[in-house]
Order: sequence, then structure tokens, then C-alpha cells
Amino acid sequence: MSILPLAEFQKKFEKATQKKIQKIRKKGNHIIKNIVKILESLEEEAQDMIKKSREELKEGVEVLAKKKAGYLDAVRSLEKFGENIIAAIANVKVPSEINHESITEFYKNLTENLIMLEKTKNKLDHKIHPYFIILRTRVKGLIKKLKDESNTLKKFIETEYTDAESIEKVQNELNTVKMLLEKLNDTKNQIASLEHKISLKADELEKSRQKLVEMENRTEFQILTKTEKEIERLKTKILSILNSIRKPLKKFLNLVTSGDATLKLEEKDILAKYINDPFNTFINEDSDASKLKILLLKMDILVREEKLGLERRLTKKLQKVLGSIVNQEVLKKLSNEYFNLLKEREKLLQKEEIQKVISKRESIKEISETINRLKMDLKVAQDSLQEIKERIETTKSIIEETTQKITGMPLKLSLEL
Repeated sequence: MSILPLAEFQKKFEKATQKKIQKIRKKGNHIIKNIVKILESLEEEAQDMIKKSREELKEGVEVLAKKKAGYLDAVRSLEKFGENIIAAIANVKVPSEINHESITEFYKNLTENLIMLEKTKNKLDHKIHPYFIILRTRVKGLIKKLKDESNTLKKFIETEYTDAESIEKVQNELNTVKMLLEKLNDTKNQIASLEHKISLKADELEKSRQKLVEMENRTEFQILTKTEKEIERLKTKILSILNSIRKPLKKFLNLVTSGDATLKLEEKDILAKYINDPFNTFINEDSDASKLKILLLKMDILVREEKLGLERRLTKKLQKVLGSIVNQEVLKKLSNEYFNLLKEREKLLQKEEIQKVISKRESIKEISETINRLKMDLKVAQDSLQEIKERIETTKSIIEETTQKITGMPLKLSLEL
């Protein structure tokens, strides 16, 4: 068993099959030359048909019509028959070189135009009959000869050319392997490049993160962090108070909807907002939260009238909360503190040191996104590499198996994947 690299395998295979494929192609070329000769002869006859028809038409349509029965129609049909033959022949594309694809396509093309010629003959021949017997006989004879030679070509393709087809298949597969190896090498280079870029970006990311930690440990940023935590604490406290009255507010809205309590349309809308989005509705109120207070005062009346259907324990708890909001203005105090902290945070954010931290965070985010994109590209390239390797292995097996059948030599391809 010989184990050969691609270039040597190709040379050895070509040497072993060259004579055989040349012999087969020589016969194929001979058949095609015969067909071309028939086509050329047929074209000459078609030209004679057209020439004869036009010579006859010079006598004039009226003269020809009186000359013999059906003669004018025969003359016109003769010209049309000739023109159709020339058109069909022009459509036949003779291959410049012989291979299975070109010879099969030539046969298909020839057959299609033969069918057209047969249809033309069947349609027009009886119109020309019994005139122009010699021309008609020669043309019909050439069409039959062309059909016979077409059948010879068909038989040649289906029997004798199968060996050449197998040889060509191996040659094509060898070229495919060559192309795949080039693609494999390009993909490996692409993977190496992506891995290098990811490594560089990962180093850059690590350094940026270390720098960010250093920047975040500075006094200005620590103050900002403390301020943001306090803002979040106040937001949570405000939301907790608002959530504590959310259930009673829903009961209030149900009473309004059923007609057991009344509210202006604007008040009803505010009530619905405090149920669905309590924090943002409160923050967007005026500083006294006057709309909320009006709603709570009206709800307090319903509580006292026991229209909300609350247990005594829950009623007392609710009244305590309502009193803290309306009378003690707990929410107002928290709101003022919240907005003061927001202003303080805004001032801090304008400082150069804080802006550097924000910029560094954005830079880290961009680097992380770039790394993720590169990793996705790497995954695609790695999948492509595996697919190429599998295609090479499959094609390699086909080449080795087909080569042994054709040449009887157990040749093996040596490929570095």
C-alpha cells in the first residue's frame, strides 16, 4: 500500500488513468464530430430550401397560386421548414472539451433541438408533399441520421463513458480536497488571529478592572457610593409606606367603580396610578403630595364608615399609616430628603474624578462586548474548521475507494489536518 501526499497522489493517479481516459474521450470526440458534420450538412440543405423557396416566390404569389394545387403553400412551408432547421442548429452548443458534464449537457441540448426538428418536420412535410421531393428526402434522411447518431452518443455516455466519469470524479474530488485544505489553513489562521485578539482584549480588560477598583476606592467615589446607597434606602422606605396602603386603595377603587363611593374623574385616574405605579406617581406629585392627601382623607371617611370591609386590627393599622402621611407628613420628609440626595448625587457626577470612573466603566463594558463578539466569531470558525475536516475525511475515503476500483492500486492519501 502506497501512502502519498496530495500532489504525488494526483500525479500517480493521472499517470495510471491517462491512456484510458484519452481513449474514451477520443471516441466521444469522434461521435461529436460526426454529429457536427450532420448538422453542417443539414444546415446546407436548409439554406437550399430557403433559397429554392425564395426563387419560386419571385414569380409572384398569384402566379404560384394558379400554377398547381397547393403549390404556394408548399413553397412557403419549404422556406419555414428551412428557417426552423437553421434556428434549431444554432441552438446546439458543441462542447469545446470533453468531460462527463459537457458531453451530457451536449446530448441533452441536442435531444431538445431534435424534438423541435421532428415537430417541424411532422407539421410542415405534408404541406410540402408532393413537391420538392429531393430536398425533402435529403433533409428527412439527415434528421434520421442525426437521431441515430444521437442514440449512439446516448449509449456511449451510459456505457463506455462511465469509466471516464469515475476518473473525472476522482480528479474533481482531488481538486476539492486541495481547495478544502486551503480553506482549512485559512480557517486555522483565522482561529489563531481571533484567539490572539481575545487574549489581548482579556489582558486589557483585566488591567482596566484593576484600574477601576483603584479609582472606586478614592474618596470622591466612596462619597458617591454612599449617596447612592442612601438614595436607594429612601426609595425603598417610601415604596414600603406606599405599598402598605396599596390594598386599601384597590378596595377604594372598587367602591368607586361600583358606585358605592364617588371621585372626580381626575382623582380616579390618580388613584389608579397610585395602585399601578406608586413610587413614580408620588415622586411626580407636588412637594406636599396634595393629590395623595385628598385621596387618603376621602378613604379615611370610608374607613370610619367601615365601607372598606377591613378587620378592626387592620383598620387601626391603616388609620395609623394614614395619620402619619397626612398629619405627620412622613412621606413629605422622606421625599425632601430623597430629592436633596438626588441633587447631591448630580453634583458629584459632574466631578472630574467621577467622570473618569464612569468613562472607565463604559470602556470596560465595550471591551467585554468586543470579547463576546470575538468569542462568537471564534466559535463559528471552530465549527467551520470541524466541518471542513469532516468533509476532507469523507472526500478522502471516496477518492481512495474509487481509485482502487479504477486502477486496482491501494493508494492512500496522506493529509495533515
